[in-house]
Amino acid sequence: MKKKEILFLWDGENFNPNGDMLRENAPRIDDETNIAEVTDVRIKRTIRDEIMKKDERRIFIKEYKKTLRDEKNNTTKDVVLDCKQAIKEVGIDVNKSKGEIVNEILSRFIDIRAFGGVLPISEKQKSKKKGKDDDGSLADEKESGANVTSVTFTGPVQFRMSKSLHRVQLKQIKGTGAFASSYSETDVKLQKEQATFREEDFLSYAMFATYGIFDNNNAKNTNFSEDDAREILSALWNGTKNLITRSKMGQTPRFMLIITYKDDTFAGDLNNSISLKSAKSDEAIRNINDYTIDFSNLNAKLQRYAQNIEKIEYVSDFDFEKNNKAGFGESWQKIGL
Repeated sequence: MKKKEILFLWDGENFNPNGDMLRENAPRIDDETNIAEVTDVRIKRTIRDEIMKKDERRIFIKEYKKTLRDEKNNTTKDVVLDCKQAIKEVGIDVNKSKGEIVNEILSRFIDIRAFGGVLPISEKQKSKKKGKDDDGSLADEKESGANVTSVTFTGPVQFRMSKSLHRVQLKQIKGTGAFASSYSETDVKLQKEQATFREEDFLSYAMFATYGIFDNNNAKNTNFSEDDAREILSALWNGTKNLITRSKMGQTPRFMLIITYKDDTFAGDLNNSISLKSAKSDEAIRNINDYTIDFSNLNAKLQRYAQNIEKIEYVSDFDFEKNNKAGFGESWQKIGL
């Protein structure tokens, strides 16, 4: 695979693109700038979820559950497995050589080829055996065993923290649940007080810029190919749209720029090379027709690297291209994903 950079623009209305667990799952917002943020982990999760819809066996990093039965109490319960148990659950023989295990993991799981990871594959094995003293007599039992075995992969596909191209407005929605949190059969006053209440935070609107790099050197180490790269890009584009959940419905992929280089050179920092232009204040923006994207700095940067660039491709939805086509570079080639 040749070195690539991508710039991915996507938006949404009345949504929560990435909840912050430390803030009761409210959207992530930088306190100083009021810019919304989405972690690289959320972006990778979008890609994994989309690929899993076609064949979940090709994704390793996911939740593994196993049903255990308590014979004494005649009950069952589902438990979440750790990584070492998950390795065994997918049928990888941890007794093979490290090289064989590495090859099998990389050949089966596209997310490990793309994003890498540190995977513990076995516990410390301890065994006791009889030893002999220098005089040949049996000594006390001696303990031997290998250290914890793990494999580490540095993934070629990495994403920066995604940020909105404008300051955002946070909207709070309050409501009541359908069922009480508890119930009193005798106290009427308490019955009225026992309804459940909920508060949810959403962004009124946000346009995000995601920057990613596909490194050709690490790609060699994980056998990540051009075909893999296209599948990852397709899953990012289509997965963003296909997140049909209450908090993310309406997310729309708008534009993706894919730059393929001839060598190890790359421009870098593509997300900070564009800007959003609008007659409205940032917080008043509500849809894609309220602004345009200024590509002039990006085009100037790419022109400086023209000798190192093999090709520049783009994907765009209809509305984005209609509003912004005048700013596209002349050499950009439109493709589909």
